[in-house]
Amino acid sequence: MRLSCLCYNYEQMKPLNIAGFTIVETMLFLGISGLLAVGVLVGSGVSINTQRYRDSVTSLQSFLQQQYSDVSNVSNDATSSTCNGVDNNPRGQSDCVILGRYITTIDSKKILVKSVIGSTSDTTLATNDVEVLKQFNIKVSPSVGDTYDVQWGSSINRTDGSDMVFSMLVLRSPSSGAIRTFVNNTTSIPESGIVSLLSAVPSALTQSAELCVNSNGLLTGSKMAVFIDKNTTSSSGVSTLGEQNQVLLGASYICR
Repeated sequence: MRLSCLCYNYEQMKPLNIAGFTIVETMLFLGISGLLAVGVLVGSGVSINTQRYRDSVTSLQSFLQQQYSDVSNVSNDATSSTCNGVDNNPRGQSDCVILGRYITTIDSKKILVKSVIGSTSDTTLATNDVEVLKQFNIKVSPSVGDTYDVQWGSSINRTDGSDMVFSMLVLRSPSSGAIRTFVNNTTSIPESGIVSLLSAVPSALTQSAELCVNSNGLLTGSKMAVFIDKNTTSSSGVSTLGEQNQVLLGASYICR
């Protein structure tokens, strides 16, 4: 009995053989886990920045397209004092009409939009929409306009990477109701000189504008652009060029 009991106690006191990780294995595990976590975070950051950049492009496109919708559905709520300085007609019964939008760059990150107005006149001698608009003595409304800031810190550049400067008129002909787009893609024309865009016909009707959107470090790779087609008559003429070099209307457009 005594021998049996000793053997039993001896067996109970044997150290247990439990497997575990060494310090080296633990460090390797933590290091690999950290690298995986960093990879996930970096990948998520790139994805977020890419989406933000695309949003800045589509938002700019939508803003410009909205100007055509506003011109198409405009209602005349100006008073005569806006056009000729004489406030003697009730609201909505003025000889002053809203003809469209004046759009220009303030800088590479901000766009200004104001209404274009004119006084009614005899247009019986006009032979086309441009001549009709000239006879309305167009000018920019003195009322406060709207500004648009390019989203997520992006900016508008030319294809060579320099700051984009442009001016354009989106006008609706009072005679035919057709919309005409007049573009100067090299200059920010002052408000007092917008009639020069009409005088520049036909060149102002044959110029397009490509607004390359620069992410300013938000992401690397090819850039996208918002393209305003020459003499477009509706919002469908404002499109986006993709993230790779594209060919449009027989010309190659590359944003650097």
